[in-house]
Amino acid sequence: MNILPESWLAIAYCLSGPGVWGVFALAMYKGQRRLTIRLVPPPVLETYPPVSVIVPCRNESRMIGECLASIVAQDYADLEVIAVNDRSTDDTGRVIDELSSKHERLRTVHVTSLPEGWLGKPNAAAHGAAVARGRWLVFVDSDCTLAPHAVREAIVTGEHRRFDLVSFVPRFVGTGFWDSLMTPLCGIATSGMFSLMYANSAMLPRIAFACGQFIAIRRDVYDGIGGHAAVRDSAGEDVELARILKRQGLRPRLGWGLDLVTTRMYGGLNEVINGWGRNFVAASRGRPWRVLGAITFVFGCVLTIWPAAVLGDWRLRLIAIIHGLLMTLLLAMAYRQAGSRAWRAVLWPFSSLVLLCIFVRALWVSFTRRLTWRGQQYSLK
Repeated sequence: MNILPESWLAIAYCLSGPGVWGVFALAMYKGQRRLTIRLVPPPVLETYPPVSVIVPCRNESRMIGECLASIVAQDYADLEVIAVNDRSTDDTGRVIDELSSKHERLRTVHVTSLPEGWLGKPNAAAHGAAVARGRWLVFVDSDCTLAPHAVREAIVTGEHRRFDLVSFVPRFVGTGFWDSLMTPLCGIATSGMFSLMYANSAMLPRIAFACGQFIAIRRDVYDGIGGHAAVRDSAGEDVELARILKRQGLRPRLGWGLDLVTTRMYGGLNEVINGWGRNFVAASRGRPWRVLGAITFVFGCVLTIWPAAVLGDWRLRLIAIIHGLLMTLLLAMAYRQAGSRAWRAVLWPFSSLVLLCIFVRALWVSFTRRLTWRGQQYSLK
C-alpha cells in the first residue's frame, strides 16, 4: 500500500504535536502522584527532634521580615532560626538584628567575606549550619513565607518515612504580569528537562532534584557528605545536594508543598529572563544539552502548529486544531495548579517566544561561563 507524502507529513505532525502533548498529560498525572510524599493526616511522632531553620539572605531588606516572621511563628516546639546576612549592601543586617532582639527563637550570623572557590549562597548556608544545634537542618530562601505547620510537616514526613532529605515544591506567587505568565511555564519546562516525575525513584540514582526554597536534611547526613562544602562552587547547590545523596544510596525526596511554602520569584521581564535562565543553566551544571533539548521541543512540538495551520492541507489543519486545544487545556491545568489564572494559557503563542529568550539566555551563560546574580559575578566551573 502506497502512502502519499502528505499522509506521512500528517502522521509525523500528529506524533510530534498532539502525540507529545498526550504523553505530557500522562506525565502530569503520574508526576502529581509520585510527588505526593506527605501523609494525610500527618502522624504524631513520639519525640520531635530539635530543628534549626537556616535562612541565607543577601540584600533582602524589603522581604526578609515577612520571611522570618513566618518561620518564628512555626508550631514546632524545639526550633531555632538562624538568619545569615551574606555581605548585604542594604539594610538586611540591621533588619535581622532588630528582629533577633524581639524573638528568642531567632539569632543572626553576619558573613563578611567570601572564601576562594565558594559561591555566596553555599558559603552563607555553611556558616548557618556551623552554629546550628538541630538534628534536622531546614534551609529556606529569604523570599519565601511558610505556613505555620510547614516545618512540622517536613520533619514528620522525613522521620516517619525515613527520608534523608525532604524538599517541597513551593507555590510561586506572581508579583507582576511577566512572572505570573512565565513562572508556571518555566515550572513545566523544569519538570520535563530534569525528569521530576522520576526524582523519587530509587531505581534511577542519576535523577534527583530539590527546590532550594525549602530543603530539610538530617544533620548527620549533611555532615556525612561534607555539608555545603561539597557543593561550594555550584550555582545549583540545591539540586546537587539531592544528587549527591541519591548517588550514595540515601533517600532524598521531592514533594508538593504548594500549601506550605510560598515564594515570590521575579518582577519585570528582564528579571524573569535572567533569573530563570540562571536556574536552568545552574541545575544543568553549566552544560547546554538540556537547554538545547528544550529549545528543540519548543520548535518541534509547539511552534509547528503555525506552518501546519497556515500552509497545510485539511488534515494538517485539523490536527493543528486538536494540537492547539490540547496544548491550551493542559497549560491551563498547569497554570491553575500553580495558583495562577488559567486564562493565561491562551497566551502560549507569546509566552513560548519569551521561553525561547530564557533558553537563549541560559545558553549564553553556559557558553560564556559567567553568571551574575544579586550584584555578584561568578565563573561557572
